Amino acid sequence: MKFRRIIFFALIATPLLLNSFLRPTPSNSANLTTVKDTLQTSRISFSGRVKSPTAAGSSHVWIYTSGAAEYYSVSTAGLKVGDVLVIGGTNSYTIDSIIDEDEFTLTANLAAGDADDATDTVVFKSRPQQVITFNTVTAIADGFFRVLIPAATSNSDNSIPDSTGFDFGGTVDISATNVSGYTFSNNAATASGGTDCPANWHCFEYHYSGSGGINTAITLTIGNTNGTNTPIAPAPSAAHTEATADIYSIKVQNFTNGANPVSASPVDQTTGKIGVIESVRVTATVDPSITFTIAGVASGANPCGTGATNATDVDTTAGNNAPLAVPFGTLSLNTFKDAAHLLTVSTNAVNGYIVTAQENDQLGKDGGTTPFIPDADGDNGTADETTSDTWDTASGNPGFGYTLKSVNLATVPFTSTGANFNTRRFPSIADPDAPLVATIMSATSTADAHTANVCYRISVDATQAAGDYENQITYTATASF
Repeated sequence: MKFRRIIFFALIATPLLLNSFLRPTPSNSANLTTVKDTLQTSRISFSGRVKSPTAAGSSHVWIYTSGAAEYYSVSTAGLKVGDVLVIGGTNSYTIDSIIDEDEFTLTANLAAGDADDATDTVVFKSRPQQVITFNTVTAIADGFFRVLIPAATSNSDNSIPDSTGFDFGGTVDISATNVSGYTFSNNAATASGGTDCPANWHCFEYHYSGSGGINTAITLTIGNTNGTNTPIAPAPSAAHTEATADIYSIKVQNFTNGANPVSASPVDQTTGKIGVIESVRVTATVDPSITFTIAGVASGANPCGTGATNATDVDTTAGNNAPLAVPFGTLSLNTFKDAAHLLTVSTNAVNGYIVTAQENDQLGKDGGTTPFIPDADGDNGTADETTSDTWDTASGNPGFGYTLKSVNLATVPFTSTGANFNTRRFPSIADPDAPLVATIMSATSTADAHTANVCYRISVDATQAAGDYENQITYTATASF
């Protein structure tokens, strides 16, 4: 069931991507040149703790603003709406809103066991692909490159963010781009402490065949852009300061064919630095809005597409009270007179809008209740507030009615066809009619200048008492937020 209500919308912009950086430092071997390790995003992972009064069955979460071992995320800085969190160690939840520095809400309620004070954890895993680029220094035939990224001393491959390095995350995909002198195969990704991989480092080997080359541009990747089979970026360190990057060293090495990287020295090597930091959450508020205008239509127009014989006789763009008047003027017996208005609606309501209309009463003499010009019932006597009937013969069919035509994107409930004028009656408050209002135009999503024409028609016969007749039609535009 849709509820029409006005709310404020908070727009959360995509976090700014902060490129990692490398600072080459001297080593015992030659330096590879122009080395870069570009993180897809340098967004830091999140690792915090649930705090009371967070409760199972609720979607409201509080977190601790003081750190504990391995859990040094102490504010919502860096989180954003739509982030998928693991809370309590197993279950995944999606952030619905950020309330303040230690509170946020979820799109679903917490399960039992996921809301224990201090013991249940809140984790967001940032999984950036790394693209390592550099130029070679030495032509090494049939050798291999090795990239080492920092790892925690323990639990560095349990798919939970670590405060001192990247978590391996179970499986890692790596690849290299073939270039002249380097055809890559038999790539190997090894978690810290694995075969030929020292503690505190994750190791990625890229073996190649070919003669090698000097000053050849090489591109190596770790992980995937969609985050699958990609290491997990570090969570804040124990000494982390918000808005200041935690800095880690990486190594890029080039070995000869068959070398044991545990005991052999690389021919070429560069040590560098990468940084991870909170994303920047940009917020803005867009007020709910709707605009609705009524514009006049000149005489001689054909706004409802009913043919030249049904062109408007009345100019609603000029004269007193224009355009908020339909001055039919003096009527001839058994003769139609036509007039029109153009309605325009714009709104940012996600569920669209509806424009309705009602009359205060039938057209009464001097604005009274009797005598009156009746509401039209069409050529066949079947037109009413919800049913259309053709109305192309004035003689013997007196009354006042209307038809519609969508001009731009608006949905209208009925319209005229060909040269026929299909009419309905405006619902009257005085009767009262059912329904009490008639839908004129609508949409089910946001609207930018939706327009529709309302075409009015009137005719009287010889029995109509002389005098001045009038009524009022009220249009209402309602947005559905």
